[in-house]
Amino acid sequence: MKRYINILLISVLLFGCSTDDFLEKLPPYEADLDGAITNAKKVELALIGVYANLSADAYDSRDIMVEGSFKAGTMRKPEWWTRGNAVWFYERYWPVLYGNGSNEWSYDYGLIKNANFLLSAIEGIDDFEGNRKEEIVGELHFLKALAYERLMLRFTQHWDMDSKLGLIIRNDLPSIENVKKDRSTVADSYEMILEELEIAIDYCPDYSGCSQASKVAAKALKTRVLFQMERYSDCISMADEVLAHAENALAPDYSTIFSDWESTGEILFGRVFGDTEASSLETRITSFSSGKWGPSSNYINLLGDDPRYNAIIGDTVVVDYRYGTAGTVYTNPTVKKLVNSSNNLPLMYLRTAEIYLLKAEAIYRSGGTYENAYAPIAAIRARAGANPVPHATQEEIETAICNEWLIEMSFENWHEYFALRRFGAEKLLERNDILREALDKAIAQGSDAEAQYRQRIENFRISSVPSSETNGNPVDQNPGY
Repeated sequence: MKRYINILLISVLLFGCSTDDFLEKLPPYEADLDGAITNAKKVELALIGVYANLSADAYDSRDIMVEGSFKAGTMRKPEWWTRGNAVWFYERYWPVLYGNGSNEWSYDYGLIKNANFLLSAIEGIDDFEGNRKEEIVGELHFLKALAYERLMLRFTQHWDMDSKLGLIIRNDLPSIENVKKDRSTVADSYEMILEELEIAIDYCPDYSGCSQASKVAAKALKTRVLFQMERYSDCISMADEVLAHAENALAPDYSTIFSDWESTGEILFGRVFGDTEASSLETRITSFSSGKWGPSSNYINLLGDDPRYNAIIGDTVVVDYRYGTAGTVYTNPTVKKLVNSSNNLPLMYLRTAEIYLLKAEAIYRSGGTYENAYAPIAAIRARAGANPVPHATQEEIETAICNEWLIEMSFENWHEYFALRRFGAEKLLERNDILREALDKAIAQGSDAEAQYRQRIENFRISSVPSSETNGNPVDQNPGY
């Protein structure tokens, strides 16, 4: 936090504006202004601009947080809300796997572009103190790796190492000559991300808070990438390296992660929002604390008497349903986990509990014993005060792992959706009641309609490459779009 404040003060001195003026806007320039970055102080300021591209501004962070939860069926607008939009019209489309990927695409590739510019600019600047130049290089490579990994999961056939539908890799400075660029293979895309992470692990600073890229955050992201590549043995080894960092151990209780996030090192990396962004974060209150977007009844049934219930689910409140029947009181439970008392919860990208879950699933998928696969789950549940769950058979251990993703990591950046997809479409259909109803309607129309809808569910596992890209760069589109 001190580092963040110091950089803000530097920027005030550099640009001669008052503190009030500065706090009303983002950093005065982006990292791609030619000739603007000429010394270490300006590099630090430009670095803030790169961080600011982290997949969402404060307003859009609401939707990027929970689009995956709507697709997983763990969140939805109230079941009795049958007319109009409760909050935003995409609430009707996310559950049937349509999405608005253009924002994510724009933010992530914007970050990559600005990081590339800053990496180029920093080469000739040498007035840094100590090893700060190397640290910034590490941070920029981490941010690029994170942006590319998010693009992998949302827009590529990331589960198929033989697929040609990988990333558009843009590691060169933009020019007219390289606007048009083919998609790389999935395998090459992953290897590129690992290369970025190796630099990050070598040069990033040690952990000092979740708002700054660090060596342990880079190792955690590498753990996740190795898992996605099905390099399970390497994933387990890297997970053990991350879990050896005592300062990033599980918080003593689950609720602290959200109610007092600055007191725990469990959040390995997150998008922290400044005071000037507070008004944009009000959308979380109007969405999650008003009952207009809340946990689905299916998800509440899954939680049951889990001790984490009261940290995840808030009060049931009266909802202003403008289309309601006179005299009828409409209520819905709220999502407590997404709105703390200060309404300043970071957008969480990496958390220690996720590393336990990745290790558990990697052990299971690599043929380890069910008992060994369950051990990381047991550690998470012990922290929560939750009783053990059955795990003696293949079905039981799969259910234990999948359900733990849905409970522990609920409403945090798509974890539920990705877990359900890994365990198969039927698992998704068990949780997403709206998608199940749509499939049932197709089934009622006959076998051809059913087959087509099931294929649609498979195709829409990922989003389309946005038209903002394909209009100028006609790459191969994802199937079904």
